[in-house]
Amino acid sequence: MKFKLLLSLILCASLSCFAQGYKDGIEYYKVGQYDNAKELLLRNLNDASTNKAEAYFYLGCIDLYTENYEGAEKNFDAGIAADPKYGYNYVGMGELELRRGKLATDKDAVKNAEKAAKKLFDEGKDLCDKKDDAVMVAIARAYYNVDPVKYAKQIEDAKKDAKKRDKQSADLYVFEGDILADKEQWGSAAGWYEMVMRSGKDNIEAYVKYANTYFYVDSKTAIKTLEDLVAAKPNSALAQRELAEKYYKDDQWTKAAEKYGIYMQNPNHFKQDENRYAGLLFYGKRYQESYDLAAKIISEHAAGDADVFYMKRLQLYNLVAMAQEAEADSTLWARADLLAKEFLAMNIPSGAKFEPKDYSDYAIVLTALGDVPGSVEMYKKAYEANPEKVDLLKDASEACADAKAYEDAAKFYQMYVDKADYKTNDLFVLSRRYLYWGSTIADTIATDSVKREEVMQKALMYAQKVDSIVPNDLRILSQIANIQMVHEMGFTGHDFARYGEAMPTYDKILSILDADPKYKDPENPDNELSTYIEIFRYKAVHYYLNKDNENMKLYYQKWLEVDPTNDALRQYIETLK
Repeated sequence: MKFKLLLSLILCASLSCFAQGYKDGIEYYKVGQYDNAKELLLRNLNDASTNKAEAYFYLGCIDLYTENYEGAEKNFDAGIAADPKYGYNYVGMGELELRRGKLATDKDAVKNAEKAAKKLFDEGKDLCDKKDDAVMVAIARAYYNVDPVKYAKQIEDAKKDAKKRDKQSADLYVFEGDILADKEQWGSAAGWYEMVMRSGKDNIEAYVKYANTYFYVDSKTAIKTLEDLVAAKPNSALAQRELAEKYYKDDQWTKAAEKYGIYMQNPNHFKQDENRYAGLLFYGKRYQESYDLAAKIISEHAAGDADVFYMKRLQLYNLVAMAQEAEADSTLWARADLLAKEFLAMNIPSGAKFEPKDYSDYAIVLTALGDVPGSVEMYKKAYEANPEKVDLLKDASEACADAKAYEDAAKFYQMYVDKADYKTNDLFVLSRRYLYWGSTIADTIATDSVKREEVMQKALMYAQKVDSIVPNDLRILSQIANIQMVHEMGFTGHDFARYGEAMPTYDKILSILDADPKYKDPENPDNELSTYIEIFRYKAVHYYLNKDNENMKLYYQKWLEVDPTNDALRQYIETLK
């Protein structure tokens, strides 16, 4: 019981330390996130700590922005009723008069609206402190929002008055920046926001707008600005969320997940942010947390809701990742199999589609469960879902190779090379794919023999192409020799005439090996003793088939020199004497 009480106290304390109430809504409004602002203002409207007159003012401003003039009037009236001495609601009503006047066709109606607006502005200004520069900026914004050209003089007069009240008016500097931002003069706008930051004024709006303006020019500077803001204003939901978002956009998944985790503890976080956080937990490799949060989100929505679709997908990704980390736990693969089947059978929400990763993750599951044909089919679907993702062809090829389905492995890799901006090593891999395929084709009947010949020639062609790009590379030359040896071995048993096809390649390899003593040194980790054995064995057999006993004995003896512990070979050589 004591533990539960302690936990409750800790939780309450952690939440209260984040509490800014309706003020978070004001911050969102000032940076132009009106839907978020409205949600938080309404969410906190009836809290005891809320200044209702101020909250209603910003709700009215949001209505002005959306041209809901009836709603704006109701909110400003509610603000005046809550506190008749809060001057800003009169400023809001003044802007409303100007907007209605702009819609009027009668000149007298326009003039009357302008007079009524000025009277309301004056009333609001008089109710505020004589040193309140922000109210003058609010009046300037009201004129600017309605018609910046027609009311240019009124805007300038209000700006001058704001500057008289405070020579370093933060609200005025931000307004100047906003005017330039509207003209897409981003650098100049950022300069005004920076002036606020340098002045030391307590203005979150300037920091966020500076970061947003600068992010695509210099993400590091923008992120550093928000890090400084969060350090100075740790309770601001806007500051927390903006920093987390910038980490996300900058592909810093781990940091984004960490900051979102902090932000999610703020009572003013948004429900829709849970989806983003669940995704970030996945990218931050916190798979179980991501899976559990996705389950929570699913439980809060109806079966056909789009969020259920997206969270089921995320659960699949998490299960596959967890199963890959814990290979011995077969139950995770079984769970992933059931979930994948359920997810891929779902109705697709409007605007959504199955992604390549949906199929490729299921392919990984099927491979782990031994269903290779099913896995290959999923890789095909993944590629069909986005033919631009040619790497999926490599994945499909690898799955086939692991399953010893060498024909499909070669065909998928050939498709990849035909479509992609391939590297030299891709040609080497493709050559090997054809080698494995060719080695499994019998040549006992004419049709198989023709096919085998075609496949082996492709294996040789790609290997030789790599050799022309990277000459005298031991790995590539060994590949060529292996292809030639496998090619000729198909004819042993009924015609020895082609045996020895690999001899020139092996001679070339031998000349490279003999040029450097390290390759024959048993103590050297880079020795090539196994390659020497392969060559000497091949040559000995070649000379045996050609009835050249002297050279046959010579190469068996050379083989023994590099493989001195091979007693069976030693005994065989003794019989040759």
